[in-house]
Amino acid sequence: MLNIYQLEQHIEEQMQAAQVPGLALAIVKDQAVIYARGFGVTSVEDSGVPVTPQTLFRIASVTRPLTGTALMRLVEQGKLDLDRPLKHYIDWLTFHEAGIEEQVSLRMLLSHTSGLRTAGEHFGPRNPEALEAYIRTALPTFELTAPPGKFWAYSNPGMNLAGYLAEVVSGQPFTRLMQELVFDPLQMRRTTFDPLVAMTYALAQSHDVRADGTLCVQHEFAESVPYYPSSFALSTVLDLANFASMQMNHGAFQNQQVLTPASVQAMQTKQVSTYTLSDAGYGLTLGLDTYKGIPIVEHKGSISTFGSRFVLALDARVAIVLLYNRINAAFAVDQLISTMLDQVLDLPAKFPGPQAIEPDTTVWPLYTGSYLGNWRGLLTISAQNAQLYLDMNGKTLPLHALKRDLYFGKIPESEARLSIGFPLEGPEPADYILVDTLPCQRIERASGIVPDLDQWQAYCGTYVGGVDVLTFRIEDGQLIIHASSDQKEVTCIPLDTTRFACDWGVFEFHIAQDGSVPWVTYGQAYKIMRLNA
Repeated sequence: MLNIYQLEQHIEEQMQAAQVPGLALAIVKDQAVIYARGFGVTSVEDSGVPVTPQTLFRIASVTRPLTGTALMRLVEQGKLDLDRPLKHYIDWLTFHEAGIEEQVSLRMLLSHTSGLRTAGEHFGPRNPEALEAYIRTALPTFELTAPPGKFWAYSNPGMNLAGYLAEVVSGQPFTRLMQELVFDPLQMRRTTFDPLVAMTYALAQSHDVRADGTLCVQHEFAESVPYYPSSFALSTVLDLANFASMQMNHGAFQNQQVLTPASVQAMQTKQVSTYTLSDAGYGLTLGLDTYKGIPIVEHKGSISTFGSRFVLALDARVAIVLLYNRINAAFAVDQLISTMLDQVLDLPAKFPGPQAIEPDTTVWPLYTGSYLGNWRGLLTISAQNAQLYLDMNGKTLPLHALKRDLYFGKIPESEARLSIGFPLEGPEPADYILVDTLPCQRIERASGIVPDLDQWQAYCGTYVGGVDVLTFRIEDGQLIIHASSDQKEVTCIPLDTTRFACDWGVFEFHIAQDGSVPWVTYGQAYKIMRLNA
């Protein structure tokens, strides 16, 4: 049973400890909002405005299931087919690799199996034509993470392409289509993509941390039309509660059938495994998981410094929507969600985790080798003395089998466990592994890389991008990265003269013709600019 007083105390303590200015929460049970409240303020400046359940937040990737709903409505109308190649709808469409437009389908875009890598742009063009321009000019520059259909790989560009596809077949701008197909029928009265509309309501602001540890507002509001379909909706917990009610009621809302039960079922059906310890997967714009044996449909998001969580326990007809305006590693969002699920669903405090099985050692030769992940860094799988090991950026941990193609390892100095999936195809060695759902590709690692400290000195300095400030320095012959957001730092492993791997992923320095280093690329997706460039 939900203990309101205890929950509110816990939220306020967590927010204060992690310096989260504002948060809104709604809990839905059997089509009714049983709890909704705002905590804190929209802004730490000018005394702020108290957050309420009607306060607008950027919802980041929770935008995806809203976009997915519009696309499923177009499928129902016969304007789109989930499995028809995209070339059928956009005859000029091209990808970085030739012929991919004849292979990728809408289902692949909505399930993140197209092979497109991710990318992000918090600040971009605002004109309505920018989405098409992005598909014409930017999309062909993105190399594939893997061949289409091979495994799950999260992709903002893939979702943006799906949104543009909706424009093409409907003949309407994406934002107008979303209003007509999703926001109006679900009475999501404040939800919008337009910051000029959002600013007429109470609107939460994103925040940075000053050098002295105090918070300040980011006075440049994230905005980029090409990324609207994947990441840029603004909404409230009450509007999203309406969306949750529809998803839990077989597509019906307020006696109106917004989606057919078959479409809702398709969105909530696993299309691909993400190789996690809880056997999670992904449907059509919705994540699928279990919590203490309870099936969960969910999505999470982060953009600028906004964070969002959308969780449905379908069998119990319970939904939790959580929005907040500062992401911080110290803010235990997963713990908050767990506390609410435990109380609302009356779940046990402890639940047995997955148990290791006897491994199939015959496939280990297919697993061993070195892999590189844009978001995981340098990894090596090895087998020694009847034990499989993972070396992750210099830290070694033994692996234990959960399935023939799924292992886990305990992270050193932590209770957390890491999942490692091996999506094999036939008798050939694995080309990829998935580490906590993130893809890493097999590489032939260069040997004998000699540190060039003179060149590394040119990389040292402060870089700003997204929600963080990164400082690079040399210490004891090693390149170190310090992050201002959580005051953590990692040691880098050189991959070649300009690329480095670490626990946060892969960083590549760009050297200009004059020898200066104006930016560093993170994860092949985000450009982080040098502060003094």
